[in-house]
Amino acid sequence: MSAASQTFAPGWRRAAKSSTRQASGRFSSIRFVFRVGFALLCSLVSVSAHANLTCEVASVNKAFSAGTISVPVNAPVGATVSTLAPAPFQLTCNFPASGSSDTSATLYSDFGTTSALAAGFSDVYQTPIPGLGVRYTFNSSECAATDVTLVNGSARLTCPFSGPLNGPIMSANVTVTSTLVVTGAIAPGASTLSTMPKVTITYRTSDGGSSSWRKNPLYSGAASGVLTHATCSVNQANVAVIMPTADTRAFSSGVGSVAAPQPFSLLLSCSTGAKVLLTLTDSVNPANRGTALQLRSDSTAQGIGVQILKSDGTPVAFGPDSAAPGNINQWTVDDSPNGSLQIPLTARYVRTGAVSAGSVNALATFTMSYQ
Repeated sequence: MSAASQTFAPGWRRAAKSSTRQASGRFSSIRFVFRVGFALLCSLVSVSAHANLTCEVASVNKAFSAGTISVPVNAPVGATVSTLAPAPFQLTCNFPASGSSDTSATLYSDFGTTSALAAGFSDVYQTPIPGLGVRYTFNSSECAATDVTLVNGSARLTCPFSGPLNGPIMSANVTVTSTLVVTGAIAPGASTLSTMPKVTITYRTSDGGSSSWRKNPLYSGAASGVLTHATCSVNQANVAVIMPTADTRAFSSGVGSVAAPQPFSLLLSCSTGAKVLLTLTDSVNPANRGTALQLRSDSTAQGIGVQILKSDGTPVAFGPDSAAPGNINQWTVDDSPNGSLQIPLTARYVRTGAVSAGSVNALATFTMSYQ
């Protein structure tokens, strides 16, 4: 037993030492593999975090310019008041020489606003004018975007780009269309737009990981424009004024002589709350700022024009077809009543040159404004 024990013990010690060396060798091998794996992981993270596609944006930071907008009488909620012309801007990108070898990537352009939604809408945002909202819609053939609308404060355009390293700037052309919408009761008269919902732009690229970059805003929030809410509607869309026959001898006193006055009226239905202003425009010659309508081409008379007189007998000077307050040759008619408003006018011939007999045809339009 004792001899056997002495024989067994040295064998066990040798086996233990051998086992220790084997374990040490395995530990060293594992540690080496771990280091290689860590180095590879760092390298992969570095590549994925490097954004090869570099993008900017052009023709943004826009001020909202609405001009003069007229809201019809009793316009219902949801009615479109005005759709502005599409406003262009560009998403510009390239692949810089310092980037990876990839030359294809996607730009994600996120548009957003923190402005409050109009009650009952998911895509119309409140403006400073109570009862008036705005909707923003995007279109781009390069980004395969058709009527992409800013819904619940956000919209995304997905735009692919491909090109050589250190290549030229590539552009995706985009337009934004702003639509003004009735969202509730609008006060009668004129209101000024001085601010509008700001629209931001944030970029992210498919080769840039989760990183994102805020760009200049699409709309800065600045605005200009005048909204007039009509308190009157026209009872008769077209008013035909039949002029009496006049003898050429009635104009013998020379240029400026007049004849054959014919009274007529414009009849409106109104509600109270605003002052009514009126502009007459020469439809044949809209640039006419005189007091005689130019005859239509189907007229055969020569040297004759048509004057329109106000109720006080003074000739109307014609102005641009605009409802803007202070429009050229606009005049105040009256306060809007709760009911019918009759505007008495008179038409008459006026000599403008050498007179010859024939037919006389002229055409005018009128535009109302409210204060």
